[in-house]
Amino acid sequence: MVSQFIYASMVTYGFCLIFNVRGKIAISSSVVGGLGWLVYIILTKLGFSIGVGFFWAGVAVTFGSEMIARILKTPVTSALIPTFTPLVPGGGAYYTMLYLFNGEYTRAANKGAETFIVSMAII
Repeated sequence: MVSQFIYASMVTYGFCLIFNVRGKIAISSSVVGGLGWLVYIILTKLGFSIGVGFFWAGVAVTFGSEMIARILKTPVTSALIPTFTPLVPGGGAYYTMLYLFNGEYTRAANKGAETFIVSMAII
């Protein structure tokens, strides 16, 4: 679980660099992004559904980004966009399309429904 926190933080920091977010904001956003992923992992380990886990992870990330914005006096979008990147279901969309192209329609429908639920949970 510690390694997943580190990886999620690194991903968030990478997106901070892409979006030209530097300094304290980038470091704080990285920590919040990692904590958001930990919220998701902990809730799914406790037996909650994927949708519930992503919903509460989204709540945690949004709250953390608001705190960063208020403390560091910066626009919230500079912290919010990078912190959500570990939660974006890009892999689910990829596998949905892969299953469709391979003719595995049942698996595509299952993965597509899961991706839709995750997308709606983090909005």
